[in-house]
Amino acid sequence: MPTYFVTELQERLDIAIEQLRDQMVALGTEYGFLHPEVQQCSRELDQLILQYYAMQRKQ
Repeated sequence: MPTYFVTELQERLDIAIEQLRDQMVALGTEYGFLHPEVQQCSRELDQLILQYYAMQRKQ
């Protein structure tokens, strides 16, 4: 099994992903998951997750 090193940037991205995920769930619970604000959070979350995985692939 390969060893992965987590950089400071990856750690910050991980925290941002968790915070945005929590925000999206809270908004979705309040407004419904099809609300435009929730959809925007979802798109932003997708971008952060893609960035995170792109970093891991480079290691």
